[in-house]
Amino acid sequence: MYNQKKRGFTFFIITGFVWLVFLPVSIAQDNEATSRAVRENISRTMDVEKGIQKRASEWSDESVELSARLTRLENEKKQLERQLEKLTLLQRLEEKKYTENKRKQVETERIRNELSTFLDSVLVKLEAHIEQDLPFLTAERQARIASLKEMMVDTTESSAEKFRRIFEALQIETEYGTTVEATRQTIMFEGRSVLADVLRLGRISLFCQTLDRRKSGYFDKAEQQWLPLPKDVNTDVANAVSMAKLERSVEIVKLPLGRIVQP
Repeated sequence: MYNQKKRGFTFFIITGFVWLVFLPVSIAQDNEATSRAVRENISRTMDVEKGIQKRASEWSDESVELSARLTRLENEKKQLERQLEKLTLLQRLEEKKYTENKRKQVETERIRNELSTFLDSVLVKLEAHIEQDLPFLTAERQARIASLKEMMVDTTESSAEKFRRIFEALQIETEYGTTVEATRQTIMFEGRSVLADVLRLGRISLFCQTLDRRKSGYFDKAEQQWLPLPKDVNTDVANAVSMAKLERSVEIVKLPLGRIVQP
């Protein structure tokens, strides 16, 4: 029994010794494993920290870029808003102009139609006046009327040009009443066609005289024909014709004008 106890104690001692021998090795191994784990954790932590810092830096750069982009977009928005405001004002102005132009176009068309009707009536009256007037420059005046008629139906001619030419013809006809003119033309006198000097005194009278100055006459507007005058007026008629042709200085002559009747 004593030996058994001694062997047990001895085993205990040996076991304790073994444990003491291997304990530092185990502790060293544990410390190394712990140290390795700590280093790995530190390394991972540092890597994570670097990643976080990198990401934060990227986010910061991206934030700056986005902020700059936002500023640019806001500026562009303001510019577009100002441009839109200008375009809106321009559109309103153009709409006003368009409306005004449409109104003017309608008014112009109305005036054009009224003017055309008025000019037609003036031309009709002018033609009737020439037909009823003394027969001087007949071919020229009739040609003028024919030209005006063609112009009035020509759609390429402007209303302004039609107005100008009609009133130009009126002015020419008006000037006939204040001028004296002597022309040479063929007329029907005393039943035969003769070449004679024709003297026009405004629109008051027409006188004629044969080229040999032996016969003189006047145009009777009522009878629409040339009638003879007494021989004693031949000299005055001849002198008047010479003055009208600027072949003689102006002087007083007596011509049988007759009685002036108001139309």
